[in-house]
Amino acid sequence: MKILVLDEEFPFPLNTGKRIRSFNLLSRLATRHEVYYLAYGNGLSDGFKALKAAGMNPIAVNHEIQKKSGLVFYFKLFINLFSSDPYIVSSHYSESFLDKFREVLKDFNPDILLAEWTPYAKYLSTVVAVKKIIVTHNIENRIWERYYRNESNLLKKYFIYLQWRKLLNFERNMLFFADGLTTVSDLERNEFLALNDRLSIEVIDNGVDLDYFKPDVKIDPTGHSLVFTGSMDWRPNQDSIRYFMSDIHPLLLKQCPDYTITIVGRNPPPDIMRYNDYDYVTVTGTVDDVRPYIAGAQVYIVPLRIGGGSRLKILEAMAMGKPVVSTSIGAEGLAVTPDTDIILADDPATFTASILRLFADPGLRKYVGSAGRLLVERLYDWDRLSHKLEAFIRRIASL
Repeated sequence: MKILVLDEEFPFPLNTGKRIRSFNLLSRLATRHEVYYLAYGNGLSDGFKALKAAGMNPIAVNHEIQKKSGLVFYFKLFINLFSSDPYIVSSHYSESFLDKFREVLKDFNPDILLAEWTPYAKYLSTVVAVKKIIVTHNIENRIWERYYRNESNLLKKYFIYLQWRKLLNFERNMLFFADGLTTVSDLERNEFLALNDRLSIEVIDNGVDLDYFKPDVKIDPTGHSLVFTGSMDWRPNQDSIRYFMSDIHPLLLKQCPDYTITIVGRNPPPDIMRYNDYDYVTVTGTVDDVRPYIAGAQVYIVPLRIGGGSRLKILEAMAMGKPVVSTSIGAEGLAVTPDTDIILADDPATFTASILRLFADPGLRKYVGSAGRLLVERLYDWDRLSHKLEAFIRRIASL
């Protein structure tokens, strides 16, 4: 098949959940099909070269997406108040991308189009002659709804409310010009089906590289140690760490004054970097390899209150045999069994008690960690998931 993918960037380096998912699934498809990858970037970037080396055909659009800072950014936020599109759609839409898309569409003559992120569905809305699949990594409007519920600043809350409603309308509308849709969980599939029960929707779970992420028997965690990994320039991750430090940390420190936590992930904002001032907190910023940090901790935590999709970070920790304590939202979309392969806790007292229980019981840590590894071996291997995606693409292309 000839597959044309539209995305915001070339998914490399593999340091965010979306990049990891896109690269692992589409590089595997590229071993069996022609995959062209249209994205913002340039032909000299590491991402361009990595996709080329993986057998894909990257096509760069030389246009810079607006950074989320500065006067121009805030001016565009103001202008967006008068647009029917949410900001995450309007900020990614450009005439240069549209022109290149039309050019490639004519020259390449693909069998199928994949919008690799919800905002890029806008480019597909006028295409009639080619089958179209929208790849959803989250239900975006749900994320913004949770921002709205958790925001206390009234001005920000109003703006977030507007974005939430615009995203809800955008996601509803895209279901009626798409030929197929993929989600990362049954929960999200059912929510989209409730909006359009005639659309073909396939669940393609997130996955993990089981050979890369595996238990490290050479590292024996010492002390009462926690670890969190995730892109720290993503607001749900920022909120989760702020929540942990403000609501859970005081309870944990009172009962376990020698505990430590390592926060691993790229581009942490200044207020989170300042947690390094505490003796028991390490904020690493970008690292080349998260595995030593996961292996070196007794317990892996996911205190998320905002988000959607299913969590690659949890799958990586489970693959390494680590016991995971998570909120229900943090583990949303995963086929987990509470108190077997994961511990779920949705309030600070329960979250603290769950960590302390694992600290005190090596046998429980081993039991939960081993059950997590078995779960990902059974359900979340990238090779298996790429074949499932391939079968769905074939089915939609043949409609």
